[in-house]
Amino acid sequence: MLIISVGATIHVPKDYNDIQVALDHAHDGDIIVISSGYYKGFTVSKSVTIIGESYESVIIRGTIVISASNVKISNVKVVLNESTGGSTAVIIKGLNTVLTNIAVESYRYGVQVGTAVGGAGAVIEYSSIRSDREAVFGSCESLSIFHSVIVSVNGNAVSYCGVMDIENNEIMSRGIGLRIGGSLSEGNIARGNKITVAGDAAGIYVDGNKHLVMNNKLFNGGIEIRGGSNIIKYNFVAASSIGINLVGNYNIVEDNIISAGDHAIDLYGSSNKILNNTLSGGRGIHGLNGNGNVIAFNFINRTGNIGVYMSKYTSQNTIYGNTFWYCYNYDAADESGRNTWYNETIKLGNYWSNNKAPDLDGDGITDQPYHIATTTNLEIIDKYPLAKPLTTPNQIITTSRTPTSTPTATLTLITQSSPSSEGEYTNTQAIFVAVILIGVLAILILIFRRSHRYS
Repeated sequence: MLIISVGATIHVPKDYNDIQVALDHAHDGDIIVISSGYYKGFTVSKSVTIIGESYESVIIRGTIVISASNVKISNVKVVLNESTGGSTAVIIKGLNTVLTNIAVESYRYGVQVGTAVGGAGAVIEYSSIRSDREAVFGSCESLSIFHSVIVSVNGNAVSYCGVMDIENNEIMSRGIGLRIGGSLSEGNIARGNKITVAGDAAGIYVDGNKHLVMNNKLFNGGIEIRGGSNIIKYNFVAASSIGINLVGNYNIVEDNIISAGDHAIDLYGSSNKILNNTLSGGRGIHGLNGNGNVIAFNFINRTGNIGVYMSKYTSQNTIYGNTFWYCYNYDAADESGRNTWYNETIKLGNYWSNNKAPDLDGDGITDQPYHIATTTNLEIIDKYPLAKPLTTPNQIITTSRTPTSTPTATLTLITQSSPSSEGEYTNTQAIFVAVILIGVLAILILIFRRSHRYS
């Protein structure tokens, strides 16, 4: 006969007044159910499930230490302050820890996953972690965070582990919002997060290789890319300074909407592909270094200084298919002369809104080459300047969604609901739609007027 062992259920305070005493009497697989009340911190050294009545009514004053693997804790609030003692609210030393619907409020550190002497792994979901310093950190083997609010008032919000999957969270910090990667890690995911940072900190810091950063919304801080072969796609970045700082090599930066106070993209790395992005700021792309990059099919919109700048330290970069849409001062500048502003194979250059040369033969290429600004004595040209932009009207309209100002992070330890689910219509989205409709109307009027002017 097959006998299936089912863990016992222990009630606190019915069976034991104290959570630690209940844990001391528990066995692996047991379930500990906690009723409303205030309790001291405790250490979990067995593979048990701890379920509170609700995170609003079950308050743990002190530190929770989880040294066993396969521990699940849900529906509790952990409060750490000077009177409770300790510096970290939750310390995880085991593997496969799951924290669901918990709240952490700490005057110092929030959740530590792993220690210097050993790795650990955790899943945090539908939770709120708020601390004065690092909110979620440690030397962990794996970390997943889903549908949670992570706030650090004076530190970094989420620091990297070996394997990370960070999706659909709201993250706020005064330091780095989300740090993924590391020299030995690959394949981490940051997707669907809303990240707001204060000061000049990076919203997302990417180290290591082959990570996916996708569909995130970043405010104030941008994306720092130090590693290689990463995919940065479909992100919305409204940065106070630099939108994307591209230092690594062999990365793909594609289909992002980037608005920045200084530069939408700072380019240092080599062999990157910058494709189909909508860029605005003081400069669209500021190439200080780098070789062999492909910059193609981007919509560079009304930059305040230069659309694309390539310094004397750049070479063998290919720039084609881009739409330079009324960039102030200069559409482009090249101090190197070793870059190519067209694709010779397919005979394709860029669209320059300031280019007044005609296209008398109607082949889509203006009849004179377009000259790129430079302080050297070199003649730098686009051999195949486009008579019409390749960028679709939808891409042009999309840029009107870029906020004119960036919100300031509310870095206070207050209760806040989890981010809204996909498909939920917010006031901000409604404003975006209204702005888009206004943009459509403006473009239609402009087209109508121009058609009459040249008819």
